[in-house]
Amino acid sequence: MGIISTVRTSCRDCYKCVRHCPVKAIRINLSHAEIVEERCIQDGRCVLICPQGAKHVRDDLPVAKELLSQGKRVVASLAPSFVAAFPDVSPGQMVSALKRLGFHAVRETAEGAEWVTREHLHLLHEGRTNLISSACPAINNLIRRYFPELLENLAPCVSPMVAHARLLHEEDPESKVVFIGPCIAKKGEREEPEVAEEVAVALTFVELKNWLREEGIEPASLEEAEFDPSRCGWARSFPVEGGLLQSASLTCDLLSREVIVITGIERAKQFLQELKEKKVDFRLVEMMACEGGCIDGPVLRSSLSFYERRNRVLTYTEEYEKRSMCEGASCYDPPSLRRTFSPQPVENPPVPEEELRKILALTGKFTPQDELNCGACGYDTCREKAQAVYYGMAEAEMCIPFMRAKAESFSSFLIAVTPNGIVLVDEELRIVDMNPALRRMLELTGKLVVGKRVDEFFDSSPFVEVLRTKKAVTREFHYPQHHDLFVQVSVFYLEKPRLLMGVFIDLTREKEQEETMQKMREKTLEKAQQVINNQMRVAQEIASLLGETTAETKVLLGKLMRILRGEEVSDE
Repeated sequence: MGIISTVRTSCRDCYKCVRHCPVKAIRINLSHAEIVEERCIQDGRCVLICPQGAKHVRDDLPVAKELLSQGKRVVASLAPSFVAAFPDVSPGQMVSALKRLGFHAVRETAEGAEWVTREHLHLLHEGRTNLISSACPAINNLIRRYFPELLENLAPCVSPMVAHARLLHEEDPESKVVFIGPCIAKKGEREEPEVAEEVAVALTFVELKNWLREEGIEPASLEEAEFDPSRCGWARSFPVEGGLLQSASLTCDLLSREVIVITGIERAKQFLQELKEKKVDFRLVEMMACEGGCIDGPVLRSSLSFYERRNRVLTYTEEYEKRSMCEGASCYDPPSLRRTFSPQPVENPPVPEEELRKILALTGKFTPQDELNCGACGYDTCREKAQAVYYGMAEAEMCIPFMRAKAESFSSFLIAVTPNGIVLVDEELRIVDMNPALRRMLELTGKLVVGKRVDEFFDSSPFVEVLRTKKAVTREFHYPQHHDLFVQVSVFYLEKPRLLMGVFIDLTREKEQEETMQKMREKTLEKAQQVINNQMRVAQEIASLLGETTAETKVLLGKLMRILRGEEVSDE
């Protein structure tokens, strides 16, 4: 599984992640958003803005727990922005909480930041110009994938996270380092071949909060504890915009006219494009993906405002700088902090104009005037979306205005041609619209009905009931004045437009057929009764004749029996 993935059952076709992704690394497939790993720079904005919480960040807690369960010497490298992520917890209480989880030692990532700032300064002393800081992995991903020709401008220096891990391994080669911070991109950085295995696990503050909750640890209730030997000063301000300049190891006078600070991916993209076109000239640019710096990281999740977070980090920096156990980072020799960055260019070959026109035509855009460029699909222009469709990153059906117009057109067509009558009524029982079929039923063709009350034309009782109960009603009505019209009326309440819809089904023919069948039944019954009566009369006559004959036969047989017995028989 990738570092960021989509929970398909929660993805609701809103395209918000596409709109906010600065590099459009999200593919829409069967109406669901998918993160394309080879395009993603892992800035995490999609995670932050998804209204349905459908973006999932890979959970690395099981790996960290496994390390601790093995009894290894595991060191927590804690990013200084933790004071903004845990506003109700003091630094000392956070140290206690991490040690409760089982960490052998708790150190500050700012130790590595001290050396990173020094390394950037060394590069400037070597004569480098137009140098881009390499502390932010999301910015590094942006350059490697979308501006690979500018890799030579990227400082060949590791990030504070990796620098700290190397420093810790210098002290104890057997130790395992778990980084904890506000950045999703750190998870991807630790897996890069150039720095692989330096950091064992990269956790986010969200994962740390979940871990503490699972273990039933409330940091705010713990006693204070000290960080293990700390060798950092102003580098604790590294997560704040311009923090690299504020670090104690930098000489601001040397760089004051030639250092640029840029935060936010959009501004970074614009600057890199200008640098690519050789429109800018500088010594060093500190570039960070999150606007305002790491204190606005996608998984920092703080109740504090941006300015409150900034103040907490700066206050923490000022207070703890005085308590550092070593003056600056010059008390021991560090390992090499250099690294290389390999290009990973995203291929976007030119799209033939003919193909673009075909794709645009799928959504009814045949001329430039048809291109609305509304951005609802997530792309700034219709042509950009068409290019994305060509690359397999988008679907033609993502054009919301076109699909809406299509749906409305189809609905209008159905309403116009259906044999059933349809009327829309507002909550004041005034007619908003009436289709041709109902006009014909009620003999209103050519008459003005919109805006008039429904009771002027038909029984309003079902509309009144639905307006009161908001429940559908079905009834039958007879309108003798309209050619003996019989109708079945079903009324529904449409919540969003706050309208009542009545559907009239003409039952006149059925009623006529029913009356005809009733008359036929009555005539058939009458005829059947006549036949029965005739049959009964004949049967009675036959029975009468048979009765007389039977009596005479009985008398004669009686006489015969008496004669045979020798009895006297009279002639009567």
